[in-house]
Amino acid sequence: MSQAETAEVLKERGNDSFRKGNVTVAAQQYTSALQAVQSTTTDDDRLLSATLLSNRAMCKLKLSESPSQNPGELLNDCLDDCTTALGEHLDKLKATSDSTNSLRGKILYRRARANVSLAMNGASTVDREERHLGDATRDLMQLLTFDPKNKDAAKLLNVVRSTHSKMGGGLGRNKISRSLDFLRAVVDGKGPPGEINGEKIDSLKCLRILQGSLAEDVSSSAEDIGRRGGVPLLVGVVHRGIPDESDEVTCRIAALHILSACCSHDPFILKYAGRESLPPNILARVVEEEASQSVNAQGGSADVAVAAMALLVRLIVHWDHRQVVRTFSPKIYEDGTIDRTAKFEEQLVEVDISTICRVAIAAFSWNTQSTSDCKNDGRAPRAALDLISAWTASDLDALDAASDACYAPSDPSKKGSAKRATTHRINQDDIRSMKPRQVAAHKKREADFHRANAQRSMQHVSAFCSEDTGGLDAMLSCAVSTEDHRLRREIGLQIGRMMTLFEEDDDVKKLAAPALGCRNWKVGKEDDSEEEGVSSLTIEELDEEKGEGIYDTNDLKTQMKRGQLTASLLAGKPDVGTWSLKHGWSDGSGVAELKELIASDFPIAMSIASEIVSSASSVESSRPLLATLVSEGTLDDLLIHPDADVRSGAASCAAKIGLASKALSSDDSQVMGLLDVAIELLELEVDASIAPGANESSSKTESTSMDRGIEVMAYLASKTFVKEKIVNGYRPKGSPSERKTALARLVDIACEPNSGDTQMAFGIAGIFNLLAVSIETLRKEAFIGKEITKEQYDQLQSLGKTEEEKEADAAKDDNEGDTPKAVTDRIQKLANANVPRAFVKLLEGATSSATQDKLLEAMGRMATEPSVRGLMIQQGCLTTCLQLDRGEKPNEEEKKLLRRARSCVAKLLVTTNPGILTVSQRLGSVGPLLKLVKDNDALDLMHFEALLSLTNLAGFDDETKNRVVAQKGVPILSYAMFSDHERVRQAATEAMCNMVGNQEFMDHLAKPDNLRVWVAFSLDYEVNFGCARAALGGLAMAVYDINFSKALVASSNFDEFAKALMECGQLELMHRAFALFAGLIEHGGECRDALVNTGLGAFCEAYVTSYQDESKALNDFNFSSQERRLFDVVMGLAKEIARSLR
Repeated sequence: MSQAETAEVLKERGNDSFRKGNVTVAAQQYTSALQAVQSTTTDDDRLLSATLLSNRAMCKLKLSESPSQNPGELLNDCLDDCTTALGEHLDKLKATSDSTNSLRGKILYRRARANVSLAMNGASTVDREERHLGDATRDLMQLLTFDPKNKDAAKLLNVVRSTHSKMGGGLGRNKISRSLDFLRAVVDGKGPPGEINGEKIDSLKCLRILQGSLAEDVSSSAEDIGRRGGVPLLVGVVHRGIPDESDEVTCRIAALHILSACCSHDPFILKYAGRESLPPNILARVVEEEASQSVNAQGGSADVAVAAMALLVRLIVHWDHRQVVRTFSPKIYEDGTIDRTAKFEEQLVEVDISTICRVAIAAFSWNTQSTSDCKNDGRAPRAALDLISAWTASDLDALDAASDACYAPSDPSKKGSAKRATTHRINQDDIRSMKPRQVAAHKKREADFHRANAQRSMQHVSAFCSEDTGGLDAMLSCAVSTEDHRLRREIGLQIGRMMTLFEEDDDVKKLAAPALGCRNWKVGKEDDSEEEGVSSLTIEELDEEKGEGIYDTNDLKTQMKRGQLTASLLAGKPDVGTWSLKHGWSDGSGVAELKELIASDFPIAMSIASEIVSSASSVESSRPLLATLVSEGTLDDLLIHPDADVRSGAASCAAKIGLASKALSSDDSQVMGLLDVAIELLELEVDASIAPGANESSSKTESTSMDRGIEVMAYLASKTFVKEKIVNGYRPKGSPSERKTALARLVDIACEPNSGDTQMAFGIAGIFNLLAVSIETLRKEAFIGKEITKEQYDQLQSLGKTEEEKEADAAKDDNEGDTPKAVTDRIQKLANANVPRAFVKLLEGATSSATQDKLLEAMGRMATEPSVRGLMIQQGCLTTCLQLDRGEKPNEEEKKLLRRARSCVAKLLVTTNPGILTVSQRLGSVGPLLKLVKDNDALDLMHFEALLSLTNLAGFDDETKNRVVAQKGVPILSYAMFSDHERVRQAATEAMCNMVGNQEFMDHLAKPDNLRVWVAFSLDYEVNFGCARAALGGLAMAVYDINFSKALVASSNFDEFAKALMECGQLELMHRAFALFAGLIEHGGECRDALVNTGLGAFCEAYVTSYQDESKALNDFNFSSQERRLFDVVMGLAKEIARSLR
């Protein structure tokens, strides 16, 4: 008996003892059951442990009511069990359901009861009583959020409130009131330090009390703060500080955090945080003042500025989501009309454009003019990036991303807890439940919302980036002044994202032209006729008032800013980026000034140049512009630069250009040089992390370099000899012996905490993907879904080639050496290097669907090799894929991921011995496999592999067969038997055969309609021999069941069926047919009589007589050794049948 089964038995004994009133014995049995559950790595184990702890907590509660017991100790034990059940088990479940919510409700209720009992037993201090009652209130309110009809919880909550009221409090609000009163007196200059509950108190202590109250219960505490006039008081603390307070900065930060926490509660903003009570311009003034002090070397707190910007983000997110509610809440009737009677009382006031612009520009100035002590502090600029990102969110997904970012820094547990904007998006399930006019009306409303929101976002970007406002210039100045490579890249990406909001390239050019020093943004639009090397610029006379100096490109900082903008455009709007590099940057001097940046030997300038060449090499239209850098050796200056970030961008450029032009194909030494650079960049992260005194800025620089190193390696890994180098433990020449191989380093990076939620995760997944596949397979996959196959394409290509060219192509393919045997060897080495474990770690933290898809694709490629499937399961691949299959009502993107995950499960289990699987793995795989079989959008290969895996599992034990039936697998498999693909039909039939022995399946098989199908399949051997063989084998396996046998012989076409099988002349079919007939004869009675009537006896007599001389018959038929053995078996069965029917 397994540990889980032992625990289940002990749990049932405990339940029985509890029902009989033996509470002490029940608690002991629950404890024994918990000891039996030694591992809680799966959801089933966690759920079982949580249930046992909940039951034991109930026993402790019951025992605490006995006068002979120590109630305090028992109640504390109850609290411990409940807290452990929630925190260590239920909160770690990958998915929730009605049953888990029911269990959570019981645990919360029991913990609340224990807290109430502890508060009322008379042995606690007043503070402890308040704490216990506050804890009980939080648990009960949480319970009522997902179970609002729970009468016991509502009743207990009333008791708590009544009890707390008698104690003179009110959910801790006495502290809130007294803290606010004290703060008000101090701010007004009327109150010295005082006491609360006998404790010395000061202004900062009061603010901490308010923060603690919000942490315990944000809704009621925020309401109390707002009702008691806390908002203007806290705004005053933020703006003017507190008189005679030594730690004024900390107090201001605390006040901002309190306001921000209150504003996470929507009703608070609507009632208490309007423009009059919480003016955004005050927050803007705070940021500007702090930035000004920093610039003038008078201090300036980045923490105050960051907290103020976080509060602004909360206000922006609230406004956006209220707009979503206003738009999508009105009901759409069946005729397509929208309910216009819905009214919204609140007046929404958007944060004005000028305020956001002032705040962001002030924050970006932190890294441009501040003193050396503050110059590397990127907190304020990063907060400004978050602010702009939320302010320019243009669709529902962007709104949710801004909401998540808003909560993530302060409370990750609340990330995504609010109602999602994307829930208003119509999905396939909605469409099926709606009338056509409703669907049309909803889609129109959604399109109108997106159009209006996109227009608003473009207005914001245009206003911010205009010359008059100076926002774009502030971002560029910050980027070219910081030594933090990652901050510079984040700014560049944000600029690129803002530009992608514009559909028309001309709008982007017009916006970027002043910053690029371009006098005519329309230049280069008609350059198709332009001769190579001749500019098509439209030269205009300079404005005498502005003078020529305004376009002075000799200023290195100006060049850097224009280069940074060009890099951003290449990343966000590639066509505009190419225009900038060719025409827009300093009126066509872009490439020349790029060379000057490289020649400057200034680290930041060279880093920007490296970013430009890396981005430009990704764009087909801009690659030719870099040709002179390669031919003149200018790119080499970047490749040998001591700064890793500079080298990484140049290496990325060299790899992309080389592969695009196929220049690297004939230069293995250049490829290996780039591979050495990439590996070196991966190692730099290790050195930075272990180096004593490494600062935050340097670690971010190395992280950027590691991203690029992975990017370069991902490009190079498309070449076969690079794949072989990586899997065979390659290290650059001269590397110390203790340095890890390239593959080991990739695995280490993948296994680091939170590695899946990083930019490099997709690149690592891509590298592993390429290592586990051949070039030929990739070429074949490229033709899936096309009207032509890969073979047909090759034939067409060969028609126009000479014999010499064909021989050269064949020799090239032979030299590649990317054979199936080579792929198998690589996959085995990947498995031994713990790459499957890396997949698991990356998937656990991955939030990007693209990264998840690439990881699952790589995992599926490895699982095609049978020899590594067991190791992959051992390293957690199967469990991880099963955990991904827990969601309900997935959207289209999630369906694709689930399909990929289920396909991995199928590949892993095709040949794996089910005996090595845990019970939860074996039974948990059935549902995903059946869903994959049922998925009409899945490939035939996926259906086939899923059916093979189900065949493998169903043949293991009755428990698995029962799970297949419970998951409605029989009708799914029956449907698959009619697939258009022959191999799928055969696999489905074989899977059904392994269900023989399950009584529900036997009842299904014995039904006349189903029997006719199986008989028809058995007789279809001339068209589909494999399927006929499987169907007949299934009938032979089922013949032991008397009810099935009687139904078979009673069928209307049984005589034709039996005679057709006698005359089929196929040894494999006759073997199965004779086994079926022998089973029917054993039943005797009507089964035997039916066979006698078919003339089977006479046929077998004649069959035996015809081949009495077996050696002659075997020689005449020229049977193989396997066929000879099968012939002997068939002859033996024929003789037995003949004797039985005489």
